[in-house]
Amino acid sequence: MELLLDFVIVGVSIGIVYGLVALGISLIFSGLDIVHFAHGEFYMIGSFLGIAVILFTGAPYFWALIGAMIISGVLGVVVERVFYRRLTRGGGGYTVAGMGMIICGFGMSVALQNVAYLLWGAAPHPYPVGFGMPIFLGNIALPKSYFYILICALVLMTVLHTFLTRTKLGLAVRAVAYNKDTSYLMGVNVPVMISLIFGVACAMAAAAGVLIGPINYVQIEMGYLMLLKAFAAAVVGGFGSLPGALLGGIVVGLFETLCAGYLIASYKDIYAFLLLIVVLMVRPTGLLGILVKVKA
Repeated sequence: MELLLDFVIVGVSIGIVYGLVALGISLIFSGLDIVHFAHGEFYMIGSFLGIAVILFTGAPYFWALIGAMIISGVLGVVVERVFYRRLTRGGGGYTVAGMGMIICGFGMSVALQNVAYLLWGAAPHPYPVGFGMPIFLGNIALPKSYFYILICALVLMTVLHTFLTRTKLGLAVRAVAYNKDTSYLMGVNVPVMISLIFGVACAMAAAAGVLIGPINYVQIEMGYLMLLKAFAAAVVGGFGSLPGALLGGIVVGLFETLCAGYLIASYKDIYAFLLLIVVLMVRPTGLLGILVKVKA
């Protein structure tokens, strides 16, 4: 039972990190009708930015988290306005320009990886923080970083939920995600809201990178696998559903941790995609997805 509790805590902690990245993917998809394939690189860059804030300012871990989120959010807004928005000027909006934006996302992923390589090099970087003595659950020592992940991620998701449901700006974001044309007619500045969606989504990915940093070494190729697992989490939870992204992340994290602990640990990165296949076979819309019927 002690070992099971250890696996559950680790699985939920890692799953919430998946959920944060999946949350950004679902947010961009609901607002722009595209899958942002460079989102894993914002997760990677956010983790590096957390290290930079700690080293250059001497700020504690919490402020490094906030600083990395702000910088990554601003970077996300710049990327959306300078690169992605140009693809919509030919007419048709984001839906028509979707394929071009997907291809641009792949190119942006490679570009951001190379920028990170020029700034920080290819060697893995340890996080310059310490959380003190581990917490003992019986005979098992569990690092405090897992509990910090749980607390910080839940606080961030609560703040995001409050922003989207309790503020006028958040309601405008939800309106744009639901229907851009109607939002235009109601006086909502849709381009600004789309930039805000992009910024918030990239900030959430950066937060996930800073939270996972003390557990794993930070390197420039860490975003690719995280993108795949976060995408699996978003699909398992119900693609485009924000609560589903969180639920899917937790389910994927628990499933892969339990399977790695009780089956074969070397196949840890495969279990998430096995779960994805099973969920799509049983419930193609995901756990919280809604099947919408469209008339021809």
